[in-house]
Amino acid sequence: MDIIKKLEKTKLFKNIDTKIIEKILENIGYTILKYEKGETIVFRGDEVEGLYIALSGELFSEMAGEKGEIKKIEDILEGSIIASAFIFGNNSKFPVDLISRTESEIFFVEKHEFLKMLQKDENLIKNILDEISNKAQFLSAKIWHGVNNKTIGKKLADYILKNMEDGEIKFKPSLNEVANLFNIARPSLSRVIISFIDEGILERDGRKYKIKNLEKLKNI
Repeated sequence: MDIIKKLEKTKLFKNIDTKIIEKILENIGYTILKYEKGETIVFRGDEVEGLYIALSGELFSEMAGEKGEIKKIEDILEGSIIASAFIFGNNSKFPVDLISRTESEIFFVEKHEFLKMLQKDENLIKNILDEISNKAQFLSAKIWHGVNNKTIGKKLADYILKNMEDGEIKFKPSLNEVANLFNIARPSLSRVIISFIDEGILERDGRKYKIKNLEKLKNI
């Protein structure tokens, strides 16, 4: 039952009832993979052998450049589907190294078993398609932000105007991911946010920011 409770909180099983999850897993072979702090889970180029879901702990991905430099790519949040766009397709290999920052657990199902799961529930199909589509749309947006000639301030202003709710903005899922979207370093983005605060455009409120001067934001 403990595994069911954990799966309920994942993106793949979003909005799927507990009893339905139990039925989906009936006669499905799955494994709970456990890793130690600092352990490398997979290397770039390793085969993606099935479905991997981060159940607990903190994971992150990174990539080594030609000169040996290491670039962190993203944090993997609990409940995330790992390398969802690479489960199937002609190049079914991990695009990055995956490391466990803390002790962690991953739910793993081989491809043929995952296909059996998908045949049991339409919501499961929708959730995995949403996940893959969201990844593709994020990559498209990242490429766009990388090739256009907007300043960081203009990119940030456009992001806030597009994603604000009730006069507030929360950088989701994290400030690191927004910086990654803009293809810039986190400190560079933080400096621009601080300048927005100094100029009276934003006001920090815990993990959120209140938009204090909408007109000025629009005219950046």
